[in-house]
Amino acid sequence: MAGQPLTPWTEEKKKIPLGEAAFTISIDTELAWGSFDRDGLRKYDKEYALEREIIRDLLILFERYRIKATWAIVGHLFLQRCAKNGPTSHNRVLQPQYSWYPQGWLSHDPFSDVDKDPFFYAPDIVDAILGSSQAHEIASHTFSHAILGDPECSGDVARSQLTECRRLAEEKGVRLHSVVFPRNSIGHLDILCQLGFTCFRGPEKSWYNMTEAPKYASKLFHFADKLLAVSPPVYPELECLLCGNERSVIVDVPASMFFTPYKGLWRLVSISDRIRQAKKGLASAIREKALFHLWFHPVNLASSSQLMDALEEILFEVSKMVEAGNMHSMTMEEIAARILSGVPSDAR
Repeated sequence: MAGQPLTPWTEEKKKIPLGEAAFTISIDTELAWGSFDRDGLRKYDKEYALEREIIRDLLILFERYRIKATWAIVGHLFLQRCAKNGPTSHNRVLQPQYSWYPQGWLSHDPFSDVDKDPFFYAPDIVDAILGSSQAHEIASHTFSHAILGDPECSGDVARSQLTECRRLAEEKGVRLHSVVFPRNSIGHLDILCQLGFTCFRGPEKSWYNMTEAPKYASKLFHFADKLLAVSPPVYPELECLLCGNERSVIVDVPASMFFTPYKGLWRLVSISDRIRQAKKGLASAIREKALFHLWFHPVNLASSSQLMDALEEILFEVSKMVEAGNMHSMTMEEIAARILSGVPSDAR
């Protein structure tokens, strides 16, 4: 996929054509870190207990259909064990202090090990992903699921969290290129650039996200979008952002479709409509030579075994398109590299 020639960089943002159809799938891998501040340990303990099996099944599907994924992993899950003090302490990592969560961001950290508290430690999951026959990407989801876009999260916290993730990944022989922001709350892009990250997952540019409607109305529109299986957004061009005085560049690899769980109101959306919506996105990506970017959490698949079957049907469709030469299966890192190949050297 050759880069596109560009005129000299003169703006803080520039859109660059992708040039060919691509499918990206990103998976927010959190276990209990994803919702400990929302009483998740009590609400979702049964789902957490299924996550390792779900991840194993996902890896099997990806190998079967030769699909690469970007796994955005909370850094603490890399740990085999930790303690409040001593050689396994992570006191050096700064934690956010949010007024809406006065208990302290590490109040639920068990300071134990993977055997005692497997919902907070998961080096086995990291190893399973790295051991796959597919060239999956490991991405950062911050060290402790810190909400970087919250105005109370400082730049020092963001830097510390991401630096620790990079260190832990390097111990596994992995270099991090991509960031997926917890709760999709984007912030401190300048620090991502300074630390050498090349891309992040931006929000869906869906019609319901582009309105000025109140939050409750946007949620209602989102539900209607899924219920009607509206064709999700695809991206023939991706946006590069210029960060800071060093003229570093970072790529927004935006989401196209959240693969929703089958619980609560989402049960009103049929499994077949989830498949139909994804297939619409894939068809649009081929037609427009664009990116279709699916994302979810492994725990989302715990609500119904039908969701894994539905995902398999989607991956089968992707594999046929790839085999026919109409689409590429790419990680976020690969998408960013493709886009950055078209950025003039004076902007990097």
